[in-house]
Amino acid sequence: MNLFFDQNLNADSSEVFTDKSEIKHIEKVLRKKKGDFLNFTNGKGLEAIVEICTKQNDLCFKVRDIIHHTIKDQSTHIALSPLKKSNFFELVVSKATELGIREITPLICENSLKKSINYDRCNKIIISSLKQSLQYHLPKLNKATSFKDFILKNKYGMIAHCNEGKKTTIPKALKKVKNKAIIIGPEGDFSLDEINFARENNYNEVTLGSNRLRAETAAIVACSLMLASE
Repeated sequence: MNLFFDQNLNADSSEVFTDKSEIKHIEKVLRKKKGDFLNFTNGKGLEAIVEICTKQNDLCFKVRDIIHHTIKDQSTHIALSPLKKSNFFELVVSKATELGIREITPLICENSLKKSINYDRCNKIIISSLKQSLQYHLPKLNKATSFKDFILKNKYGMIAHCNEGKKTTIPKALKKVKNKAIIIGPEGDFSLDEINFARENNYNEVTLGSNRLRAETAAIVACSLMLASE
């Protein structure tokens, strides 16, 4: 099965639309032809079963059935500082989407070397990863927010850091947290003031294992552990 994306797809759509590069992929790589069927999604839970037709010698895509997909848990959320190399943050965005994280927030910390991300590029990566992993719900990519603002808005979550502290595993923490949000710091980790601020706001300190991980690796591991524990 191959999944395609049309953000304008809705329950009343009679036809779906895709760009020329996708049409070329459908024709030349997948070798699909008139009468074959494809699957499209709008990233909001809809799946369209689409028949390839022709119109004035060009391919068109007629909707033959609509399927509504529900999602078990909409609350999983990872916040990660923008990293020095943009492709490392983008890697996390891609893998978090593949794994099924529902919300992603760029987190501006004291030690953050960058303060922004390329939202257009990240959203394209999210759509590509959604299609690759055959999912029907796009995660929400939030605007960058400061560490303290995020904590105050998302209390009772989890924080992973490299400093000393009384830590538990993510599966154990998820049994008692009110918020399935986890925060991962930048290169250089969180500052002690930030860790203390998270503690004051009832964040659970969690371990990702005995090895010290790079920030992007830590984020991917955290996503995997959080989703495996559902």
